Amino acid sequence: MKTTIVIADDHPIILAGIRDVIDRDPRFEVIGQAHGPETLVALLQQRVPDIVITDFNMPGDDTLGDGVKLISHLQHSFPEARVLVLTMVSNPSIIAAIYRAGARGVVRKTGDLGELGMALNAMLAHRIYRSPILPREEDVPRADSAATVALLSPREFEVLRLFASGQSVGDIAKQLNRSNKTVSAQKVSAMRKLGARTDHDLITYCLESDLFW
Repeated sequence: MKTTIVIADDHPIILAGIRDVIDRDPRFEVIGQAHGPETLVALLQQRVPDIVITDFNMPGDDTLGDGVKLISHLQHSFPEARVLVLTMVSNPSIIAAIYRAGARGVVRKTGDLGELGMALNAMLAHRIYRSPILPREEDVPRADSAATVALLSPREFEVLRLFASGQSVGDIAKQLNRSNKTVSAQKVSAMRKLGARTDHDLITYCLESDLFW
């Protein structure tokens, strides 16, 4: 029986390159292709593959997002699928956060995708793939979760916890019986205190500090 794979990338040329590498190996079968987070999740809801190969940065809505938030969502919603991430990112903290979110491997996205075969071999053996050209998780210092808690108000902490779990601002507002504007302001305030400029930065900080996991 072949190992099933779903691939996701918003660049058609990269998607074709990934497909070409996989199609050369008779052990694998591509059962779906996606161009963004929404179509990826829709495919997985129909059939969960053995392996998901996904780009790290893809345009998405506020609910699923992309990057670490998407990987975390895939891990929680489809834990039986092994996630392999392709990325141009080489920042040590981001790479560490990708693994902590549940990825089983990270491959630097290059023109020839030559490393993809080695990563797939590791996936097939149910091993974590560690790229020789990317920093290892244990080499990256973690943020201090106690210091984070001290920085935030109780309401900001509550909003941050729910946001890190994958909920949107609207979902959080409904759950906490607050307005979208209030929740958004509390999220922005938490981001400012933690030095996070984007949602990616915010989720990465939570993962690095083991704040909610």
